[in-house]
Amino acid sequence: MSVSTCCKCNEKIRHRAICSLGKAYHPLHFTCQDCGRQVEPSHFYAVKDAVVCNECYLSKHAVKCSTCRAPIVGRAVVNMGRKWHEKCFRCLSCSKPLLSSSFYEVNGFLFCKEHFREQFSSRCAGCGEPIGRRAVIALNTKWHAECFKCNVCCRQLSGSEFSVHDGHPLCPQCQEWALNLSRKILQCHQNRYLTEDLCT
Repeated sequence: MSVSTCCKCNEKIRHRAICSLGKAYHPLHFTCQDCGRQVEPSHFYAVKDAVVCNECYLSKHAVKCSTCRAPIVGRAVVNMGRKWHEKCFRCLSCSKPLLSSSFYEVNGFLFCKEHFREQFSSRCAGCGEPIGRRAVIALNTKWHAECFKCNVCCRQLSGSEFSVHDGHPLCPQCQEWALNLSRKILQCHQNRYLTEDLCT
């Protein structure tokens, strides 16, 4: 039987040796590289070919969950170069598990499809609801196609000609009506001022 040499003190090991990571140790020299405490051979982690105790591993070396920041030991979800505990891989808004569904990540926070749309999608200028894939862009805002309507008669305008009156879309017929109404109001105001001038 050959005699081993302790990798820490370089002395021969005569009685009991601990062999781990391809090296031999005296039991007293099987210590954590970070804190120096003696380590039980059944309770340690290997970090860059060195022995590390459980406490030092969890506090200094273990990957932290992107949600709860606690150490991950065992199974983890890995996505976009980040890791999560399986139980932490959930929508921030509704806590729905995201392991087997579509999700979105915004600044490190996870969202299910529904809550991502609700919180981050553009809003329709007509109804205020989130806009999905297609939108009508007019008057420097976005609209659902079915919400982009004449402000007077409510006829749909997407794909049609329209004009703008006081910041609102109008179909050509209502634009004509609005112009005629404006002319009549202006005429009434002018006639009222003429009448007042004659009476004074």
